[in-house]
Amino acid sequence: MADLPTWPAMLPDPRASGYGIQPVTPYARTDMDSGAARQRRRFTRVPSHVSVTWRFTHAEHALFEGFLAYEINLGTDWFAVGLLNGMGVNQVQARFMDDPPYKSAISDSRAWFDVTATLEVKALPLPSRDEYEMLRTYTAAEIAAMGDPLHDFIHAKLPGPIRWN
Repeated sequence: MADLPTWPAMLPDPRASGYGIQPVTPYARTDMDSGAARQRRRFTRVPSHVSVTWRFTHAEHALFEGFLAYEINLGTDWFAVGLLNGMGVNQVQARFMDDPPYKSAISDSRAWFDVTATLEVKALPLPSRDEYEMLRTYTAAEIAAMGDPLHDFIHAKLPGPIRWN
């Protein structure tokens, strides 16, 4: 993602209201004349559609429009942006997917622009198999309680660094 344009740091993150993630269906489904429908998985990694809403000042809105025009080909090119899912906020590859790419409305006070869009995200991060097993087995409080003793054991109680010669 190093060569991708990056969401400008001066622009705010998406607002919580209006934020939503909708994964694309990874399977094909065939309804049968009789009996249960058949399904089969078609993809191992599928894109997600993320609905976002930003609130921009006039200057931020101008920066946003410039980013679209000069960096990502009016929204058709991929760019790196930090988006939230169950794994926290992570840099992902996204592009605008609607026609028009975004909708902008000025607030009643005329001080803000509320911008809504749907982003196509290549792959939102998932927990590893080990992380999944841990999340499935322990509560968040139990995992947090394990953190300090484990860190203390590894970094304070175990012998110092071993040199490989």
